[in-house]
Amino acid sequence: MRKVSHKLLLIMAIILLVVVFSVVLNTINSNKINYGTEISNISIGGYSRQGATDKLNVETTKLFDQNFNLAYKNYVWTINLKNLGVEIDPLKTVELAYRYGHNKNFLVNTWQQFKSFLGYNSDLVWNINDEKLEKFLRENLYSVHQPAKNSLLIYDKTTKDFTVTPSRSGIVVDKINLKKNIEKIIDNFQAENINLALIEESPTITEAEAKKSILEAKRIVNYAPISVIANNKEIDKIDIDGILSLMDPVPSFNDNKIENYLIFLAPLVAQEPIDAQMTVVDGKATNFALSQNGIRLEIKDNIDVIRNDILNGKKTIILKINEAKPKISTDNIDNLGITSFLARGVSNFAGSAASRVINIKIGAARFNGVLIKPNEEFSFNELLGDVGPEQGYKPGLVIKQNKMVPEYGGGLCQVSTTVFRAAVYSGMEITQRYPHAFPVKFYNPQGFDATIYPPLPDLRFINNTPGNILIQTKVVGNELFFEFYGTDDGRKIEIIGPEQYDIQPDGAMKAKLTQKVYDKNNNVIIDKTFYSNYKSPSLYPEEIVNPLQ
Repeated sequence: MRKVSHKLLLIMAIILLVVVFSVVLNTINSNKINYGTEISNISIGGYSRQGATDKLNVETTKLFDQNFNLAYKNYVWTINLKNLGVEIDPLKTVELAYRYGHNKNFLVNTWQQFKSFLGYNSDLVWNINDEKLEKFLRENLYSVHQPAKNSLLIYDKTTKDFTVTPSRSGIVVDKINLKKNIEKIIDNFQAENINLALIEESPTITEAEAKKSILEAKRIVNYAPISVIANNKEIDKIDIDGILSLMDPVPSFNDNKIENYLIFLAPLVAQEPIDAQMTVVDGKATNFALSQNGIRLEIKDNIDVIRNDILNGKKTIILKINEAKPKISTDNIDNLGITSFLARGVSNFAGSAASRVINIKIGAARFNGVLIKPNEEFSFNELLGDVGPEQGYKPGLVIKQNKMVPEYGGGLCQVSTTVFRAAVYSGMEITQRYPHAFPVKFYNPQGFDATIYPPLPDLRFINNTPGNILIQTKVVGNELFFEFYGTDDGRKIEIIGPEQYDIQPDGAMKAKLTQKVYDKNNNVIIDKTFYSNYKSPSLYPEEIVNPLQ
């Protein structure tokens, strides 16, 4: 009996030890990357997600600044990973690493955190932009990288006939081999020289094949001009040159070229939906405005529409459009008890490029009429939705991977910053806010901004009032306004700052902004300080990129 008792005690002790170890492990890894986690030889265990992202950003910058050589026989080219179109996403990489050991299942978490403690390599989220890589090889390694040349049909407007250009075999860099070597550099996070290999490349279209297409090509171009209709209006006419520009090689249509053409047409068609709105007079909601459906050009489905209609000889192409329903219709905005003006957020975008102004107006319109229920969490990215040419957005500059690059929707941080100001002034509980990487003139005073980039970072806050909140937006001159209407619960809001300090000659600085909210009995319900650590703008150069290429 005594032996059995000793065994039982031993088992109980082991179980207790495992439980204690599990609790300790989950505690020390709470809200942190699991201890023992590495990414490409970079230790991020024990870091917060923001801290790990910052560290990975620093290491990525160092790696991208390392030059190395591409060599083939007597040829040598000194380059870096950016030249080869390598793109690393620190934010997604850290989110992937954080999810390991931070699930809802305690046992799974414990097991994954234990494995991490013994050493765990999380995947780095990265890719190679094939278009950038090919462009670099063509423009810089032309002495050895000489792609094959296809035979083409050239249209002569004078003779109204096609001629055939000769094809040619080529010798090109073996990109599969090159990518394997790039992967080694990424895995070690250390640049090293690469010896290139060359392979033969044959043309995909010969003269004989091209000549067979002349009759079909003549038939197709004879359909020009072709009228393009969307929403019952002619938005373009496709002439012979237009038809030829959509084909590669003639007479085959190129999906990418048709898609780029539709992207060009999208802003000519797009109309944002208009939500039912309230007019507030003397602090009370009195009048209603009718809601209106919006219109968006369908991109993917219309690729087939254009191709098939031209091939079938149609003189008119009717493009598909989608109706965008408003978030708030006239029927459901009544009886919400919205009676008071709560607060207003304002920002100035004077000096913005025309494309940025368009993006600001479209983005602000997305939030016009938005309703936030009591205790509901507002997410800027979720309500913003898709950001692309279908919604009418233009390319504008955004901060991405330590540089300024053009992307559709550039300038939407003007909208998120203005929302943040209105939310702070109305006493909302801010649950997620990120400052910009460096001071941006459009967001003065510094320290009162909020950056977003779907899906992360996001701007989030909770409606902590007893009633619904209605958001109204407007643009007056160079100023963007966000106005919050809802139920006045007697709260008082005190804003201290923003205060800028530790200002450096290179433009780097720090800032802080304090929000204090008191209830009707003068009890403090929110006392929160938002800190901003801005780096020098010189660290974020502008990269000139044509997003339509």
